[in-house]
Amino acid sequence: MLQRDVFYIAGYDPRSCRYYYKLLKKNLNQQNKINHLDLKLSALCFEETLQGKKNAFCKIVSKHSVSNYCFLDWSDLVQKCWSKSLWDFICDFIYFLRAYIFSGIVKVFIQKSKTQLLAGLYPIVYFISSYAMVFFSAYILWDFLEKWNVYLATLVVLFYLWVATRVILWGGKRLAVFWLSNIYVFCAKYALGEVEGVERLLEGFLGQIMQSLKSNKEEVILCAHSVGTIFAVSVAARVIEQCKKERLSWEKLKILTLGQCIPLVSFQKQCEKFKEELAILGDSKVVWFDYTSKIDGACFPLLDFFRDSGVACKNPPCYLSPRFHKLFLPKTYAKIRYNWYLAHFLYLYATEISGEYDYFNFVGGPKILEQKIKGGR
Repeated sequence: MLQRDVFYIAGYDPRSCRYYYKLLKKNLNQQNKINHLDLKLSALCFEETLQGKKNAFCKIVSKHSVSNYCFLDWSDLVQKCWSKSLWDFICDFIYFLRAYIFSGIVKVFIQKSKTQLLAGLYPIVYFISSYAMVFFSAYILWDFLEKWNVYLATLVVLFYLWVATRVILWGGKRLAVFWLSNIYVFCAKYALGEVEGVERLLEGFLGQIMQSLKSNKEEVILCAHSVGTIFAVSVAARVIEQCKKERLSWEKLKILTLGQCIPLVSFQKQCEKFKEELAILGDSKVVWFDYTSKIDGACFPLLDFFRDSGVACKNPPCYLSPRFHKLFLPKTYAKIRYNWYLAHFLYLYATEISGEYDYFNFVGGPKILEQKIKGGR
């Protein structure tokens, strides 16, 4: 019976581990009909750590394996950083211009990933175009009403601007505009070490993974999605360094990154610490599979982030595509490919057709990870 620990780090999302447990449960049950692994998922459990924090986990059981699936939750930190008002968005807007445009790294994005550049500019275009239309229509409204009564015109225009702002904020939330701008700003601050609370969070994650490596588990998978892949780099590097200090093998450790956003940090001009962490992993011979897709507008598809970030790497990750077009029926795929938000989360969803990419087999099925993936070491 294969004993495995899986540590999952979600992306930049204020929703807690309860949301991701429900997502796992729903899609795992659907995928059972495709892969016929008959995986069983336990209830979500919580245990209190020595630091007073509650760890969330569940178990995935098959005929030949047991996986302890632990959620490395950082939604509390996201909630603290989350933009909630127009002023927050304006601050993000200014920070984005300084960190990505005025700094000159926009040139790197033009060369390496135009899709990510467009994603980053999307909030700015939304903000400027929306208010351009609002102020233009407000001028027309003022020009019409001030002939009758200046005071009335002033009140009506001010009320109109207030309503328009509420609509713009509502639309920005619906279209995930603030989510995108917040992500770009968060990553720029992460590169500079300006995100308060990160060190304590990473040390907590390190402690859990080290405890797992010291147990008799046959496999330990660090799995991360979206912005969570940035955390995975920092955590995994610390694990490697700690293992060296304690003369402990990290052979059982595997890394699985999905829809990675690593260059949002590694392309920054001042990210020396993060590049050092990448270099540690590049020299560690750790098993690492990196899945990205071209239809995912919020990742860097098949980009060699070691090479393009100028970091030497003896053992790069296996850069792979899930080939979503082979995993869904043509009618379904036609709808998915133009829904960038859904496409970004598709790595965690059940498929309609059996294929090599099967998230639930990776984290819950029999055999170790590299035996399930072609090109695995």
